Amino acid sequence: MRIFLINPPAPDGVMVVREGRCMQRKGAWTAVWSPLSLAICAAVLEQEGIEVSIIDCIVKGVTPKQLILQIAAFKPDLVVLNTSTPSIEADLKMVFMIKQACPETKTAIIGIHPTALPDECFRVCARGAASAGNAISNDLDYIIRGEPEFTLQELCRAIACERDNISGTGSASARGASSQANLQAVQGLSFCEKDKIIHNSSRPWLDLDDLPFPAWHLIDISDYIMPFHNVPFLLVATSRGCPYPCTFCADSTYYGKALRKRSPQRLVDELVFLQERFNVHEFLFWSESFTLDTRFVMAVCAEIIGRGLQISWVCNSRVDHVNLEMLTALKKAGCWMIGYGVESGSQAVLNSVKKGTTVEQTRKAVELSHQAGLEVSGHCILGLPTDTPQTIKQTIEFTIDLDLDFVQFYCAVPFPGSEMYEQACHNRWINTTDWSMFEQNFSVVDYPQLTAKEIMNLRRFAYRRFYLRPRMMLKVWKRLKKASDFKTFFQMVREFLTWI
Repeated sequence: MRIFLINPPAPDGVMVVREGRCMQRKGAWTAVWSPLSLAICAAVLEQEGIEVSIIDCIVKGVTPKQLILQIAAFKPDLVVLNTSTPSIEADLKMVFMIKQACPETKTAIIGIHPTALPDECFRVCARGAASAGNAISNDLDYIIRGEPEFTLQELCRAIACERDNISGTGSASARGASSQANLQAVQGLSFCEKDKIIHNSSRPWLDLDDLPFPAWHLIDISDYIMPFHNVPFLLVATSRGCPYPCTFCADSTYYGKALRKRSPQRLVDELVFLQERFNVHEFLFWSESFTLDTRFVMAVCAEIIGRGLQISWVCNSRVDHVNLEMLTALKKAGCWMIGYGVESGSQAVLNSVKKGTTVEQTRKAVELSHQAGLEVSGHCILGLPTDTPQTIKQTIEFTIDLDLDFVQFYCAVPFPGSEMYEQACHNRWINTTDWSMFEQNFSVVDYPQLTAKEIMNLRRFAYRRFYLRPRMMLKVWKRLKKASDFKTFFQMVREFLTWI
């Protein structure tokens, strides 16, 4: 059996990151992230003895036509496309092209968007009308809802059984019933049966220690470069799930609300493996928030330090889950930067989106992080439902007062699967039906007190206000002076200009 796992071509040349809740273009962080979900799926399938290929069309610049030729040459039984909200229209067009060129190949998609809106995705891919006994012809065969690894594994088993049934004995109706029964047994799967969309029961959340290490041997690691360090880096999953109810986040739709952690030993085993197998020493610890469990964080740091690993990494955190002891341990274990969800400098806005943090907690977390020797990046969301021009300017000035090393200003996006999406639909704030605009460089909401145009203008002002200050320019110059050669120097200059 052959499976092709695909990060589809960039829509209109935009390099979109598709990884869990992060659905944004490269420019938002100056880097494309390694396709962690696809690599873990590949590793699970390889354990089944399945032949797997991964292609990240984003970093390789593969066009839709070139991808079709590669699929036709590989002749997979199943093609799985990673998707995101801003790329969903282009992703589903790719499904159509695949089905037209290779009608016998089964197609499936993964991601938060199809998890939140599976019926809409099937409808987009439907051809024909279900009337007078005529079934809908659907280019999209399957949607994998939620975390994909073991659902995909069981789907492949069901497809293999279906293939055996087709070539077996017995009546066609009996074989068809058997195939449907196999599919209906796959938790977390949605599929079409004649004129019906069938949603199987949801899959229970998996134990992260049951997952194999990602199959990074199937991609070119040199394509993924850590910003400002100019060396290859990889994502390493540390946990999944978040118990906090922030209204702007859709992550619980995909990974649930319960925090599930890897064992510290297993996590550090992977770091050792990646060093020895791929000579990678830079990592992004990938989770909803790395520091939600203090004992877990301290155990991971102790494991890294105890094994004498010489690595460099970054992580993210809520501002209410750190202390000086933890931050000092992070630094000693190789962490060089921590990112905080600042979101807003207005306490009223933070309260309105159920963030559960205070402005003073943010200030304290940044102070302690700098005291521990860490660089700090702040992540701010402009245009939240209760924002005004005044509160957004308050947020901008707050980031300057915090003396952050980096800051990202995002537009608030009502992603499907989030409470904000339901709120925006109910209040008719959304001003477009174009999903490609649902990414954090654009605003798609017009509030009574604040328009999308005003939000985007304030975002442009925010970047220039923060980065074009003499103090920041001096910081950048000191960073650029560390470049080892002219190529690295100009790469870092380009990255800085991307930020502003």
